[in-house]
Amino acid sequence: MNNSPGGAFNQQSFLTTKVKIFSLIVAVIGLLILLPEFFRCQWSELLSHLHLTSLLLLGDFHLFFVLLCLWPEWWSMHSDNYSSRKIILGVLYSVAWAATVCILTIFFWAFFRALLPKTFTYFKTGAALIGLNFSFLKQIKARERKKALIPWGISLVICSSVFFSETPYTTPISFHSKLADFEAVVALVDSGKLTSNVDLPCQYNYLANGGVKSNRGRIAITKEKETTIIKFWQQDYGLDRSDTVIYRSDNKDISFYTSPYSQEIIKLKNHWFWEIERR
Repeated sequence: MNNSPGGAFNQQSFLTTKVKIFSLIVAVIGLLILLPEFFRCQWSELLSHLHLTSLLLLGDFHLFFVLLCLWPEWWSMHSDNYSSRKIILGVLYSVAWAATVCILTIFFWAFFRALLPKTFTYFKTGAALIGLNFSFLKQIKARERKKALIPWGISLVICSSVFFSETPYTTPISFHSKLADFEAVVALVDSGKLTSNVDLPCQYNYLANGGVKSNRGRIAITKEKETTIIKFWQQDYGLDRSDTVIYRSDNKDISFYTSPYSQEIIKLKNHWFWEIERR
């Protein structure tokens, strides 16, 4: 153990006020990003009570891209004898980066959500990781990179956490581990709390996982005489196939198989079926 005055001085010089401030800023930004990713139900409910639901959009799209990639620029500005001109250039750089990322986000959301649903999440985090490391190496001088490792590390953990946070699709194998929640939804339908074509309550929306966290939980409820039919829409990668979990209250066996290139319905257990539609 090094108890020398020199060791204490090195530790003090490493954890400077600047390091602490930037680490705190990055941690707060990260919290606003991670809350809607991992605690979306609770976060949405809290924001709705506070009439601040727009923060959910910022957490999903804007803050993630922009602020996590901008802090090295502002770190660099404070490393020199910065002038008002540098501050103005920094603001303009921030606005330009924000606008560019916002446009790219809208583009990917509009055109790739249906084609490859999870691509949007991976693009978002991948772009942030690339932008963060590029900005870190370009903006922060070599002599200061050691001090900047703490906020950089926090940013890296945040990006990586979201990158690996995607909820897996339901499959015929994983269905059985989720059966209790599927049956809880059936109970809500039988009690009349869920009617017609609705979105699932937040805690159950992962049962109809189309791959996009902010747009899942779609089910369809229909009646055939006395039979209740519930369809939980799933989605596989690509537009060539879609999957659906089907519940039938009458337990009629609707399973069939035509060919590997057409529709197929597999019986999972009594009342429950897995439909594969290939196009």
